[in-house]
Amino acid sequence: MTQTSDSRKKIEQEETVIRQVGVLFEQVLSRPPPNNVVELWKEHLAIREKLDKIAELQSQLSDTNVLLSKPRSPESIEKLLKWADHMGIVRKNVEIKESDDFGLELRASAEIKKDDAVIQVPRNAILSLDLARKTAMLKKAFEKDPIVRGMGNVGLALFLCGQFLNGENSKWSTYISVLPTTLTTPLFYDRDQLLQLKPSPLFEEALMFYRTITRQFSYFLVSVAKNRVFENVRKTKTEHANMDPPVLYNTPFTVSNFTLNLYLWAVGIVTTRVNMIPSESETTEKNERIMVPALIPVFDMANHDFDALASDDAVCFSVEDDLAMLVSAKDVKKGDSVSMFYGRRSNGDHLLHNGFVPRGENPSDYYKLKIGIPKTDKALNAKQALISAFAPSNWMQSNIFHFDLINNPEHPFPEELEKFAQVFTLDDPNAKFELTTEQRKKALEFLKTRFSLLESSYGKEELSVDLPGIPGDIARLKASEREILRNSRIYCENLLSKLS
Repeated sequence: MTQTSDSRKKIEQEETVIRQVGVLFEQVLSRPPPNNVVELWKEHLAIREKLDKIAELQSQLSDTNVLLSKPRSPESIEKLLKWADHMGIVRKNVEIKESDDFGLELRASAEIKKDDAVIQVPRNAILSLDLARKTAMLKKAFEKDPIVRGMGNVGLALFLCGQFLNGENSKWSTYISVLPTTLTTPLFYDRDQLLQLKPSPLFEEALMFYRTITRQFSYFLVSVAKNRVFENVRKTKTEHANMDPPVLYNTPFTVSNFTLNLYLWAVGIVTTRVNMIPSESETTEKNERIMVPALIPVFDMANHDFDALASDDAVCFSVEDDLAMLVSAKDVKKGDSVSMFYGRRSNGDHLLHNGFVPRGENPSDYYKLKIGIPKTDKALNAKQALISAFAPSNWMQSNIFHFDLINNPEHPFPEELEKFAQVFTLDDPNAKFELTTEQRKKALEFLKTRFSLLESSYGKEELSVDLPGIPGDIARLKASEREILRNSRIYCENLLSKLS
């Protein structure tokens, strides 16, 4: 086969890829998602099937996915440390080691005292949104593309994709070489693992997140395809030959090498490792620096620990010295892990965004409760108006209302939820509303029944919370959510007993 016929075949295959992605985007991903989880799951399976076929075509055109699956080399950590020294990253009494459960981690090479700054990373060694904006690769995209301009994590993920494809020519290749090639957030779960999330609300969230990210991938791949169109038009002598280059023209992306696996990996890396730092140049109207997402080499090897909770700020950033610092929140013995607090979030959010459910008690855990008023309810509008008046801080989406049940047996849900239930159970919401003891009991009975049904959907068997990996994460998620529902049910029972 001649070189010309090879090129023609590749072009035909790329056109097939774009045609299939375009159909998927136009007919499915650009439209609103299904409004119930059963249909959302069916759609998810259909999206996966189509993307699997597209991935198979792209795998014949480039080695992107092969390079992505390449394991970390034994000497990569040593190379990273040399690179870090060259970049001015300062380490004090810490080293990078492999851990049994969490991949790479920071470990104390000597005793560390509380408030010691153990890592210092100058801005020039940080992959930030500021840096991505300034590069010739993405400058036009940040100026012209609404998704890149409006979603910081997306811009950072695209920048990481470009640096990966640049290989050894990238300034960041040494850092990228130690990043995990497999990730454990639900974005990377297979079908069976996703089903194991049920009946957790995270099942639906995970499907929606996958849908969002694959929509972005399809959108960007269609944009990448415009590069060849531009090249072909530029070769002509028509009036269109002077058209502006596409927004992703200066990137290394092609229809062949910009694969779903690459974009998912970059999104996963950003999602699990991102920290927020003050922007170098972007400010608010009050001249305060805007916080921007960033990947901070070496710093991001610190794993999560509830005991490391010192403040809500995971990163200490010195504006004067223009560097990020990891400050130890406690005394650490030689040989122990040096950790940080990832933030106040539920176990579900930990799993969705960090890829694990922490062991131990999470004081910030909560259950995301959704309750809907049937659209067939003739009093829907009247009830919505009353709920808006009595529970104004509640988040409402059409006829669906959202509440958080918190990890606090003494008071597991907000007063607004009880007010919602009082309105929900009204016989005549158009009449003047007066809360009686009987009406409150009716509302609490409604909530107790709802919590009991949700609790029973998790089953009564003991969950294997000590299992390693994804099975253990899912078990800990379900165990914590079931406990919150149990506490909420008991709370209602106790209130009802006081009213009797």
